[in-house]
Formats: sequence, structure tokens, C-alpha cells
Amino acid sequence: MTRTTRRHILPLTGASAVVTALTLTVGPATAAPGPATADGLSSSVRADSSPPGPQPSPDASGSETPPGPSPTDTSPSPSPTPDDSTPSGSDDGGPPGAVAAVEQQQKEAGNLATDLDDKKADVPEDLVPSVDQLTGVLEAVNDTQTPPQERDGAVRSARQVDSALDAIADPETPAEVRDRLTALVPQVSAALDAANGSETPPESGALGLIVARTASVLGVVADQDTPPDVEASLVDGAENLLSAVQNGTPIGNEGAEAAADKGATAGPLEWKMLVSNGLETAGDPNTPEDERKGLAKSAHEGSETQPGDPEAQQKKLRLKRDLRKAISEQGLPNEPLGKAAELCTNSVFESVLDTTLADDLQALTPETWNNEGVRDFWKSREAANDSLDVIAQLQNDKLDNTALAIRRMIPRLAESLPVDDLYAQLGMRARDCLQAAARLDNDMGVESGTWLSEAQQV
Repeated sequence: MTRTTRRHILPLTGASAVVTALTLTVGPATAAPGPATADGLSSSVRADSSPPGPQPSPDASGSETPPGPSPTDTSPSPSPTPDDSTPSGSDDGGPPGAVAAVEQQQKEAGNLATDLDDKKADVPEDLVPSVDQLTGVLEAVNDTQTPPQERDGAVRSARQVDSALDAIADPETPAEVRDRLTALVPQVSAALDAANGSETPPESGALGLIVARTASVLGVVADQDTPPDVEASLVDGAENLLSAVQNGTPIGNEGAEAAADKGATAGPLEWKMLVSNGLETAGDPNTPEDERKGLAKSAHEGSETQPGDPEAQQKKLRLKRDLRKAISEQGLPNEPLGKAAELCTNSVFESVLDTTLADDLQALTPETWNNEGVRDFWKSREAANDSLDVIAQLQNDKLDNTALAIRRMIPRLAESLPVDDLYAQLGMRARDCLQAAARLDNDMGVESGTWLSEAQQV
């Protein structure tokens, strides 16, 4: 993903500034609908000056789901069929869903920065520099050129730090819990700052996601419900991983597998992503108790594995095995096809390189996207029984959204991210992809490669 420059900080002065910034970013209106996609689903290049639609609501992964069409939409809407769906924009060609989703995202980043700044008076003095560092990251990612996916990662980490500061300031929090949180907060802030400062294009977004998933350990410590041995492994693993991100150091055999398998985030980041998913899954209360201890231990071992360790590959395979077992033991979520496809697609978008997705989805996306190039596949939202409304940021920084058929989208994503990499890349969100594959087979008789085979065994 493109590096976020700190010279272009969007002033956090309210919705009017956001709308102005977005209008400048996305450019003049183009009212005519675009060509049909390879799926037979119509797409449109939306005007960027159209009014925003309803605000997005949080989805199961903690990030915002782009809203649907504006209530003022008066465009003709033929009834959807398995081979047809209408674009979600308004009749003037604008993308209210995309604009409203980014506006909401920027607003939340601004509100979090303000809230964190207010809490400096209630936390230990030695945490103030870390809070300032985190608010600086939030201000930096509110730059209009920041890919929305990168902003999502920063917002998710900031939410977790915000909650941890509440626990630290609470006089009823036990001293030992407060001490552990006080030690972790600066590490999360420093790691997120380093991720946002990455000079390597794919790294800032991927590292931001790794930090966000690792920061989930803050909630585990604050909740005080996790078995002590599991919590100790998670805290130690989080400290190791955050330090590696902050210092830019490899763990495991990162770099030795630069030619990563298709679908991997990036060779040098594959270990960090795997460990972060292990930490997050072992810390989740829905993970069966029998699996948590082993997974937490494997994630901790993975986080402290040094390059050149002769047992590195064995530790990696053990962590992948423990992660896969802990997630599959939870079974498939009870979601209908459209919702499962939406959640799955969003998790793939944030975990897999956009260059990989652009190549693998080229046959499905509009010619306008393929000609311009996609900078950031960001969000999808269920648009009809058989389609998703997908939002992307193009290489010219314009936002656009288009309808893509679920029956073709899910099998293509399964090719991009085969099941051997699915758990390591998506963590707990792999369950949504398996459910989407199972529903697609059951509802439409469409198979999704190794995802369907795995779903039938879960």
C-alpha cells in the first residue's frame, strides 16, 4: 500500500472539512453508468460531489460496513436476478456509500484522537508521550491520500488503547493489571507509529493490521478472565511481536521465504501475521479452553523465534496447526450467504496484498478499474441476495464502487487464498469464508475449491 505522508494532515475540524477533502480527492461528477462487468452486473463511475448516504454500522470484525444507497436515490432499479444487480449509487452517478463510509471513518479517527487527548489528565504521566504519539498517528492517517485500509488499522488499535486507558484510570483495577497495561500501551503506540512510517509500499497497511490484531491482548489483560498461564504467554508474545514491528526486525524465517506462496501478505511479513492471528485467537473467549493454552504457547514461541533457528519451520508448522484446530473447533458461524460473503471479502481485502487481488479479480472488476489500476480494495457490503457492493480506491485516488456476483467472487478469492494459507492470514475470520463457501454450494451449487472441502470437515 502507498506510504502515508505526514505532511498532508487533514485538520480535524468537523464533517465540513472531511466532505471538502473528499470532494477534492475524488474529483468531478460523471453521471453516465459504466460498462457491465464480466459477471453481467452493471457498474458505474460515481460522482464525488453527491450527498453522503446513511452512516455505516460496525460489522463483526470491528470495522465499519459501508452504508447502502442514499434514501434520495431515484434511479431505476430492475429486480435483481442471479445474473443481474443494480449499482448502489444515486441517479447523478455519485458513490454515496463510498463517500459516507470514508467520512465516517475519518470522523471516528478524529473523535478518537480528541478522546485520547482528553484522557491524558487521568493516566500516569509516563504514558502521556505514548498517547501523544498515538494521536499523532490518527491525525496522520486522516490525510485524504491514506488508503482507507491503513486508516482502519490505526482506528482499531486506537480503540483498544482507548479502552485500556479507561482500565488504567479506573481505581478498581488491580495494581498488577494496571502495571501490565501500562507496560503494553507504549509498545502498541510505538509499533503503530512505526507501521505508519514504513517506507515500503505494502508494509504500512499490513503492519498496521498486525498491530491491531496484537493489540487485542490489551482487552485480554483488562478483562481479567483469562487463565494466568494463557495470559502470560499472550503478554510475552505481544511484547515480542510489537518490539519486532517497532524495530523493523524479522522473526522466524522471515526473508528466507521472500518468494511467498500466492495469497500471502508478503514474504517478510508472513510470520508476523501468523503470530498476530495466534495471539488474537488464543485471547478470544470463544476459543475452546482446551485449545487456548497450546495456541498461546505456540504463538509465544513463534514470536521469539530468531532467524536461523534450525527449529523455525517446525515451530511455524506447529503454530499453523494449533491455530487451524482452535478456529475449526468453533464450527461455522450461522450467517446467510450474503452476510458471510461480505465478512469474508472484507477480511480478505485487509489481509491480502492489493496487487495480488487486482490480478486475481481482474476478470470480475470493471474495465475502468483495470485500466486505472486499483490502489486499495477496501470494503464490500451485501447488495442483494447474490451480489456484493465493493468499494475500492483507484490509483488516481478516486473512490468507486461496483456490484460483483457472489457466485464468482468467493471461488476467485478461494483461488487467491487457498485453505493452507487461509487460517494463517485471516485468523478467526477464516470461519466466515468457510461459511460463505458452504452456503454458496448449498444455495447455488457453486463450489469454492479448498474452502468448500475444509468447510465440509468443520
